[in-house]
Formats: sequence, structure tokens, C-alpha cells
Amino acid sequence: MIALKPIYFCLTSAFLFGYPTIAQTTKPDALTTASKPVLDPSGAAPSPFSSFSSVSSSLKTLGVPDKESLKKQKDAYLSGIIPADLGLKVKKLKEKRAKQKSKAKLLKTEYEGLSIIKSYTKIGSGDRTIIEEFHILRDNDAAKPFPYVREVFRYFQRSGRVTSSIIRDEGTGLLLHGPYKRYQNGDLVEEGFYYAGMRDGRWEKYDGKFMLIDKTQWHQGVLAESRLIYYDSTHRKIKEIIPIDYGRTTGTYMAFHENGLLAEEGKYDNGVKVGRWTQYHPVSPGGRRMRSRITQHAGNQWDADFEPFIVTEWDEKGKTTFKYDKKKAIEEDEADN
Repeated sequence: MIALKPIYFCLTSAFLFGYPTIAQTTKPDALTTASKPVLDPSGAAPSPFSSFSSVSSSLKTLGVPDKESLKKQKDAYLSGIIPADLGLKVKKLKEKRAKQKSKAKLLKTEYEGLSIIKSYTKIGSGDRTIIEEFHILRDNDAAKPFPYVREVFRYFQRSGRVTSSIIRDEGTGLLLHGPYKRYQNGDLVEEGFYYAGMRDGRWEKYDGKFMLIDKTQWHQGVLAESRLIYYDSTHRKIKEIIPIDYGRTTGTYMAFHENGLLAEEGKYDNGVKVGRWTQYHPVSPGGRRMRSRITQHAGNQWDADFEPFIVTEWDEKGKTTFKYDKKKAIEEDEADN
């Protein structure tokens, strides 16, 4: 009986305090048989993330896609709904915008590679106030207009005017070069560009409500679509300038003698000669153009019944050899009828 007391005490204690019925008397095998961790060839302990490689291989075995395969699937999906050249188009668009920004920035200091200076002029007052915002060449000799261009615009400082006419006692004026804007009563009515005094690029005109009413494209003094015909293959001796605007022969026509002097000029209206046409002799005493003939054409393209007639003729010395007599012409016309 005495020998059973310890056993009875242990069972009673286990029941009352929740201890396990059988006490562990030896250490786990895992603690007694553990070995030192295996080192990498470098001597460092293996990375704690090395176990992920085995996990990744297990996922592949189970058919779960990894990161690389998911990326391929995404690219394949996007290629089906997005054009293949979209990236190239986006790149070109970015380059175009960058060039436009760069060009806009340069327009403040230069145009077509030539340095410019901004200036203003004001004419009139009240509702008739006209303000011109323009640029001139920093070096007035940096570029010159072509001799065959009829309208060359300059700024005359003394009178404060921008015009294609020569103003006496003001020198040759400063050539307009670069952006130009014209305001009337605060509204923008015209804008464009000049190159060495010659109209260049896109020109537009607006009404008081900023509605576009006219648009032309120029290239250094002539309409951009115009046909230029030369005497030589090197394009140094110009023979004709045929004005073309939106596919129609419209505007000022000019022909030249082989020595470079103007031979004939006049205007076309949709392929029809209109107004007065002037012909010139191939001589220029004292630097003046010598007229040889003036011919009168209809006022517009619709007047098909108009008969062109010679108004005046001159010889090379400037002497009048013929002059139209309206009264005599009427009498001859009545006699014929």
C-alpha cells in the first residue's frame, strides 16, 4: 500500500492540473541529430530565399504560371488589341511635338536660321487703330530679296511704316523677316511670315469675329504652288513665273528677258488674263524699265465678250508710237456694223 501512494499522487495531480498522463523523459531526435548548416562555395550561409526556387518548381509542376509566363501572356493579349506600330507612332508624335516646341522658342530670336528683332508700329486712333507686330533682320544684309519679286516689305523707322513701296528720303528700309501680325481695333485680322521682305509660309486673313476669310501659301515671294521656268539647267536665269493657287492659274504672272530684266507682267483670274498687261523692252537706261506695250483685258474671268485691245505702244527710246483713241475706235466699230 505504501508503494502505490506516489503513483496515486501523480495521477491525481495530472487530473487536477491538466498535465499529460505520460511524462517525456528523453530529448527529441531532431535536437540530438542536427548537423551544422551547409555553406555555399563562397563560404557564406545559404540565402533564406533559396527555398523559393523549390516552391517555384513545385508551382510549375502543378501548372501555375510564373512571372515570366504571365508577362508573355500579357504581351500576347496587348498585341491583339493594340497595333504593333503604336510605339513607333507615339515616338514620332513626341519627336514632332518636341520640334514644334523648339521651333516656337526659336521664332522669338530667329527665323530660318537668321537672327531677328521684334518691333511694333501703330497707325490711326480709336476704332481705326491699326497695330502691326513684326520682326526685322538683326543684320539687314544677312539676306536679300530676289530681283523678280514684285512686293518686298520693309520697315521705315522715320515714318514708322511697314510697306512694299519705296519712301523717299528714308533709305532702303529694314527688311521684314519672321512672324507678322496685324491688328485692327484690337482684333487680329492678318498673320503670316516674311523672308527677307518677301511673303513666306502660310498667310491667313480674318474678319472681326476671328473667322478665317482667306488663306494662301507662299514660298519666298511667290505662291508656293507656282511654276518657275528657267533659261538654264542650273536654275539661275528665270524665264517665267506662272502663279498657281489651289491648282488654278491665279495671281500675278511674270516673264523675263534672258538678261534678267522683266519682259511682261499681268494678272490671271482662274486661267484668264484680266486687267492691264504690260510688256517691256530688254533695255534699262538709267536703271528704269522701258515699257513697250500695254494691253487691256477684261475685268474678270466672266466677261467672255470683251475684246482685248492695245492701249499704248513705245519704242526703245520711250517715244509713243501708238495710243488708243476711244472715239475713233467707236466710229470704226459703228462703221463695221
